[in-house]
Amino acid sequence: MARARLSYPDAKSFYNMLDAISKIVDEITMIITSDGVRAVALDPAHVALINIELPPESFIEYEVEDGEVKLGFNVANTAKIVKRGKKGDKLDIEVDEERVTWSIVGATIKRYRLLNLDVPVPEVPEAQLEFKIRIAMVVDPFKNALKDAEAVGDTVELEAPDENTFIIRGVGAATAEAKIRSDSPAVVEFHVEEPGKSAYSIEYLKHVLSLTRVADTITIEFSQNMPLRLKFQLPAGGGVTYLLAPKAA
Repeated sequence: MARARLSYPDAKSFYNMLDAISKIVDEITMIITSDGVRAVALDPAHVALINIELPPESFIEYEVEDGEVKLGFNVANTAKIVKRGKKGDKLDIEVDEERVTWSIVGATIKRYRLLNLDVPVPEVPEAQLEFKIRIAMVVDPFKNALKDAEAVGDTVELEAPDENTFIIRGVGAATAEAKIRSDSPAVVEFHVEEPGKSAYSIEYLKHVLSLTRVADTITIEFSQNMPLRLKFQLPAGGGVTYLLAPKAA
């Protein structure tokens, strides 16, 4: 029987990943192999996609038997369980073909034993996207700009009008604008191959705000009226990629 035993160093960080996933799907399957853990979630409207990749090195313990183990679960229900962890608690996961045990290990050990659900893995065609704009930065300025944008409307415009300027603009009953220069201390990388602007739904971007609580940096990639790709690097290793379709004019 296929089995796996994993120990993630920070239950709170794992909860924030689940919280983001729960905003776009009800159930998900995590595929566990010797190469790491991966999961894909595609929302029913095919507007947003989350891809999670966690290498074995991001876990304290990592054991997999028989090549591949599938872990299927209801995301919202499992998030409620993992949320019970306090700062500094680790998360142990034991899974076989029938059941999964989630254990929050801290001053006390809390165990929750659930069925391993048979959740279909979405078939997502490989998208050949060429992004003309790529900006990597610490997460807080981006998170704060999104919150400002949400205060004025339901649309956020991302624009790079030249090779040194990145604008995050909320559009609605009013406008809110944050301008980030390439020489800002918050910027890690700034690459504009050609100027571009594209609009996205604030509602969908809010889905990944929980990831800004745990990610060190975020990479923002887009082009003129093209999808948006956000990459969150996680402190323990690995990352989460969020792909969002542009909003129709």
